[in-house]
Amino acid sequence: MSRFFMHFWSDELCDVHYRAGFSGSPIEFTAGDGFVRAGIQPGDVVYIISVYDGQVMLIGRMTVGKVLTSYSEAVAMIAPEVEEAPEYLLAAEGIATEQYFTRQLMMEEAGDLRLLTADGSTKPLKFADDEEVDEHALTGVHEIAPASAIILDQVLSQPFHDQHPDTEDGDDEDEIDDADLAAISRSFGDEDTNRRVQSAAMDFVVGAFEEKGWTVMPVDDPEEGYDLQCTVGDDHLHVVVKGNANDALEFMLTELEYARAERDGHFALCLVSGALSGSPSLTTFSGDDLYDLFDARPVKWAFRYRDEEASDTEDF
Repeated sequence: MSRFFMHFWSDELCDVHYRAGFSGSPIEFTAGDGFVRAGIQPGDVVYIISVYDGQVMLIGRMTVGKVLTSYSEAVAMIAPEVEEAPEYLLAAEGIATEQYFTRQLMMEEAGDLRLLTADGSTKPLKFADDEEVDEHALTGVHEIAPASAIILDQVLSQPFHDQHPDTEDGDDEDEIDDADLAAISRSFGDEDTNRRVQSAAMDFVVGAFEEKGWTVMPVDDPEEGYDLQCTVGDDHLHVVVKGNANDALEFMLTELEYARAERDGHFALCLVSGALSGSPSLTTFSGDDLYDLFDARPVKWAFRYRDEEASDTEDF
């Protein structure tokens, strides 16, 4: 079973990478020491973090493919000009997020993170005061609890782009504006219609897969982030089913579904258009397709009351 770690990059290193234009490129490796001592092995997941002005910055995530313990190995496997360090972690091929250097965790998210101690218990991050984390307590490498990895994965699932100093005005990536968002929201109809659309879409997808020889099993746990487990021979897919009453290629994803699309190589989204018509159509997309073919915008926020013991609300 994979273990989860955080590795600290200094603000100076992040600034060098940022100004060198590494924003948006996948994390290929991380250098430092303490990896072997911490027990990091191939298959473990490492989150790269930094701290700027007392705030935790989440740079990205990599799944470890190889652990190197000498500079000569790093020169041979990474690049001749690689920085010298006692140890290196190489990302498994194709299993690393893009790196961004200005992605800030909310204080509530940082406060919910838990480090694992030597005896298996957990402890929160150390804060210098109510508004800043203790940077020195985060340097090096730290194992984190699986629940903390979920928090970081949810942050990474959100679309994000650094604003590089060289970016010109007007070069921003196209996104869904407020008018488009309102139109998309209206297109899904009322709650009863949406329920019937989703039920019809689910039946259609199950029938389509079974007709082609797949074994289809429903997934009842919403925390899995997908609806159907489909297998045929040695192949398997984790399928999210979405339906539309109209013919538009539009849909909503939950945070967990979006996170699944980003990290799961077996993810598939099956969109049934015209689900309540006599001739519905099925289109299937991979996780990469969601990034390459669609514009996206988050439409929901989760709120938690900051002080559970005090309430300063007004009754109407």
